[in-house]
Amino acid sequence: MTHKARFARPEIRLRRPRGPAARRVAIIRQNYVYEPMVQREAEALVSAGFDVEVMCMRDRGRPRRLVVNGVTVTSLPVSQRKGSKARYAFTYGCFFALAAGTLTIRHLRRPYAAVQANSMPDFLVFAALVPKLLGGRVIAYMHEPTPELAETIFGPGVLTRILAGLEQWSLRFADHAITVTDQLKQRYVERGAKADRITVVLNCVDPAAMRADWAPAAVPARDGFVVVCHGSVEDRYGQDTLIEAAALLRDELPDLRVVLTGRGSRIPELVAAIAAKGLQDVVRFEGWVSTSRLNDILHAADVGIVAQKASPYSHLVQTNKMVDYWIFGLPVIASRLRAVSELYHDDVLEYFEPGDAVALAAAIRRLHDDPGRRATLAENGKLAQLRNGWSTQRTVYLEVFRSLLGEDAGQDEPGDSLRPSLQ
Repeated sequence: MTHKARFARPEIRLRRPRGPAARRVAIIRQNYVYEPMVQREAEALVSAGFDVEVMCMRDRGRPRRLVVNGVTVTSLPVSQRKGSKARYAFTYGCFFALAAGTLTIRHLRRPYAAVQANSMPDFLVFAALVPKLLGGRVIAYMHEPTPELAETIFGPGVLTRILAGLEQWSLRFADHAITVTDQLKQRYVERGAKADRITVVLNCVDPAAMRADWAPAAVPARDGFVVVCHGSVEDRYGQDTLIEAAALLRDELPDLRVVLTGRGSRIPELVAAIAAKGLQDVVRFEGWVSTSRLNDILHAADVGIVAQKASPYSHLVQTNKMVDYWIFGLPVIASRLRAVSELYHDDVLEYFEPGDAVALAAAIRRLHDDPGRRATLAENGKLAQLRNGWSTQRTVYLEVFRSLLGEDAGQDEPGDSLRPSLQ
């Protein structure tokens, strides 16, 4: 869902604070990248006094064990490689076995108070079986609706039903679950989960991490009216809709410039479409870019685009890129999908109907011609980010652990009065 790993801070070796009162937490995530979303969760726990270890897949550029801003990052000896469905299944199985074995051995030596398993896959939560049997608490962090994602990619069928069953077993096994939208929580409840065992922590970005070690140029270079879209290049994210809209506007808005970045399976089709429509002077695809380069692009842009297509998956989730744009003060054009439009009104986002290139072109045209509307959307976007951003979601996230472990919030957390209770 996001331009993964681009916010990650440099890997810094720091001494992790220890003490008799520290309670151990493990976070397991099947990804070779120590992702920004995992990093912000782990560092929030460290700042609240927990002793945190993250277990993820091997990355050739990272030592097997590293301490980053107080968090121990352990790389398990399995790599993430593209391949057939059988290859993916084998990788899932290997990582599950290694995570389960490592958690078991380390829990027996020095128990974990809690284990958090970040999907996908949903069944990764069962790697915490032994810690759970021995008194540890288990949290399932459900980032995406796996059945709906499978249905969107492969169509409805047996796989979707199997994944829905695994999802519900995972939710029942966990002591508590965290998910990313109210709509996704409701879907879990419709399939049988208990509402009072699920907390919503909205997708968001830590602005400090996003801007770490980056400083803007004094005056950004201007290159016409620049709209930007970054992140995974997959059919469901609608880059092709944006290309079609750019073709419609080419003659009408000669100063229009479209900048795309990211990686994914649809890059060959994207590049071919740009060439076939003769849009090389309008659309620039930069591929996967560094954190610093992406920040430069966002800093110099005029509008951010979230072009997700309508699907069983997209109506239940929100993308981090929307928040990225708000952090950089950009007005946002977004497809009208349930999880977004039911939270943010038309004075926060410029909506268009998903998959409709004509409607997207009209939205770009409106913002191009109306600086006042751009300013209003940018200001309201900043306010939305402040209201629903990491400073708020961090408090909600930490309360899950404190409630499960029977701890008092203490005096160091801002916004205690806003913290919901877990029933």
